[in-house]
Amino acid sequence: MITEPMKPPEFSSRDSLKKLWWLHDSFWHASLVRELGPAEANRLNLEVSEKLFRMMTVSLLREKVIRRPRSIQDLMGVFRTVWKNAFFDELYVDEPIRYRGKTATWIGTRCHAYDSLRKAGMLEGYDCGCRALRNGVMKALRLEPLHEIRESLVRGDGRCVIDVTYKPARPF
Repeated sequence: MITEPMKPPEFSSRDSLKKLWWLHDSFWHASLVRELGPAEANRLNLEVSEKLFRMMTVSLLREKVIRRPRSIQDLMGVFRTVWKNAFFDELYVDEPIRYRGKTATWIGTRCHAYDSLRKAGMLEGYDCGCRALRNGVMKALRLEPLHEIRESLVRGDGRCVIDVTYKPARPF
């Protein structure tokens, strides 16, 4: 007699899997710092992070979860969707955003990467990966990656203040 296999149980929440992924990322970065030094670890971390978020954004476009933005407001909506799919605990999703023309200013007060690095005593020499994440998203959307980190938790400012500007990239 042949029986159907039972479906294996899964985590009760996608957040559990996301937490484990970010924990893996933390361990991976710490291993790179130990083996290659902070400069090379940062270079590799930023390179891989940009590629990952570019691929994630392309996948969200293909699955029609997001669409190409036509304004800064649309772009910030895309970022919220990407963050919702990448991070846990609603990180970055509900943070305040101010708009001025084609620029948005996002203010964040929590960051899981910052918290992990601080607890591990690894903030010194760490190059924040947020720029690479935004680069990946904006490049996938065919936008020029125009953004500036004015304040940063990693630099000890007590919060992150980031200006993002909407500007379509020039056609090839």
